[in-house]
Amino acid sequence: MKKKIFSIALAMACILIVSTSFAAADASPVSKKGYTVQSLIDGRESTTAYNKNGKWVYTIQQYSPDNLDNNIVQKVRTVYADYGVTAIQKIEQPGQDAVYIIRLENTKSLKTVRLSNGEIELMQNFSKK
Repeated sequence: MKKKIFSIALAMACILIVSTSFAAADASPVSKKGYTVQSLIDGRESTTAYNKNGKWVYTIQQYSPDNLDNNIVQKVRTVYADYGVTAIQKIEQPGQDAVYIIRLENTKSLKTVRLSNGEIELMQNFSKK
């Protein structure tokens, strides 16, 4: 019985080490509130936060201009056709749909919009002079 428990514990430890070693680039020290893990997944920078018990709290992925999600870009261009997408952040939380924060730019202005549940909402609008 002790050998079986030990082998299960060893197997779980190996799985944990293998599953986190390829993605985790940097982990913050564990604090009273929890910790974050910085990683690079499919060319996108990712920050994942966990509470002090190890439960997932949120993940934020940073999309660079050379690695944008084309589905998101096309949805935004239906409303803002004359703008270029310069950056996208994808925010995920347990039990909620993903929220995208999209940075847009053209020759006259900079905009920040939010895409959630298929709806686009203007959050910020800055005019260029």
